[in-house]
Amino acid sequence: MKVNKIYTILFVAIFFILPIRFTFGAEPTSDFLSLCKVTLKDDAKALPLCEALQTKFFLKNKTNDIAPFLPKDVGAPPSSIDDKVQFFIFNDPNYLAGVAYCYFVYRNWISPTEISPDTLVQSASGFSILNEKIKDYQQWLNKNVEGKKCKARVEKESEVTVADLEISLKGRVALIGINPYAIIQSPDVSLESAEKEMLLTVNHERIHAYHVACPAFEKWSIKEWEKLPSAKKNEYIKKYPSYTWSIPQVAGREYIGFLLESTPEKIADHIKGCKI
Repeated sequence: MKVNKIYTILFVAIFFILPIRFTFGAEPTSDFLSLCKVTLKDDAKALPLCEALQTKFFLKNKTNDIAPFLPKDVGAPPSSIDDKVQFFIFNDPNYLAGVAYCYFVYRNWISPTEISPDTLVQSASGFSILNEKIKDYQQWLNKNVEGKKCKARVEKESEVTVADLEISLKGRVALIGINPYAIIQSPDVSLESAEKEMLLTVNHERIHAYHVACPAFEKWSIKEWEKLPSAKKNEYIKKYPSYTWSIPQVAGREYIGFLLESTPEKIADHIKGCKI
């Protein structure tokens, strides 16, 4: 994961904190383009970019919440794991909180005292939720005091229903989401850089899906990290300080994710024996 990218082991780059839900009479304002027009009306560069992304991903899909996409839509090559992954892009970024916020709190990847649902949806350009510990999470969400509190907070502040990930992930290895509203907050963003960020997000997050589906690949990734010289490890640790690099699984996944996100075809030799 890179700055402004989130995967199951989470890093959040916080650029600013603003309430993200707006109400102006009865006119719907929760979709991506309407939100751009409200919050970025003075940014001459951002609005044309918003319109281009709206046309590409949402114009033919009338939903105001989440729209499906295919890896090829962001220039990513096909992969054998794609049938086991659900890809979606957020028209209304509030739904990102409904999908991911409480799960990240449950896994202790974000602190609810430091990061609110609104902060998350404005700073996370992409993420994946892997099919790990999902049943335990759903029990926590529905029966634990802290889980119930988190669910109530998201539904109050973001005004969306918290997703049942056990149902969403049934038969799947991962959910991979892209949040264009966070992407357009990046300094000097352009259509080209936005599309590149989406491409790298898909490549990066699919690598993590392979980590779940292929234990041998994960073991190899951990070994690759462990044999790095200390100086090289420190480069990653300093560049991405929010990861818990002391956990071998986290370190192995993230190191390989960053290393191969631009050349995902290079994992082919390491997943040959995997049953996908």
